[in-house]
Amino acid sequence: MSNQTQNKLFHYIISNTEIDDIQSRFISYKLELNKVENIIQIEMIKEYNFTFYTDNGSFKVTTVNVPLPISSVVRN
Repeated sequence: MSNQTQNKLFHYIISNTEIDDIQSRFISYKLELNKVENIIQIEMIKEYNFTFYTDNGSFKVTTVNVPLPISSVVRN
């Protein structure tokens, strides 16, 4: 996959959530590693916990309220 895919995922996350830039970049990187090309929907489960529905399955995403790349991305 290309950096173009990762950038597209990053911009979608930034535009549709309040996740900070650093964590959004990390999440887009992890999604790209899992061969995700498109995010279909982002659902907030509770504060700092999301489900990302993608073209390659759904992913549970856990973030923190600190601008550090310590997010967790695990395939459901």
